[in-house]
Amino acid sequence: MKLFLLTLALLPLAYSRCMYDEDGWLCNVTNDVCKRNAGANYSPRYMGCSYGCHKGYCASGCQGWCKLTDYMPDGCCGKCAEWCYLEGNEAKNTKVTCSTHDDCTQYRNNQCAGACSA
Repeated sequence: MKLFLLTLALLPLAYSRCMYDEDGWLCNVTNDVCKRNAGANYSPRYMGCSYGCHKGYCASGCQGWCKLTDYMPDGCCGKCAEWCYLEGNEAKNTKVTCSTHDDCTQYRNNQCAGACSA
């Protein structure tokens, strides 16, 4: 019984991580573009984009050059280690400052504020 309860308690942790986990980044499982384009094949563990605070700015996993080798539906990410800084809500191409990964949660579905790179 204890093992069963422990398994239930740890299950959300296992599924809250994306394939690409950079320094404890969080997993974006609410990306409606990815969900729509992946359809019945949607899996947050394998398609969710990691996001977090990197060098004082919000960043996210993305698909740049990896689209050539690691097919993912538009808006989804995979095991490819490409990322970009996220755009703020106020102005295009403006990076968002942060001090923790949680500071970036409200921006996780925003566009890249520049190129997606490795």
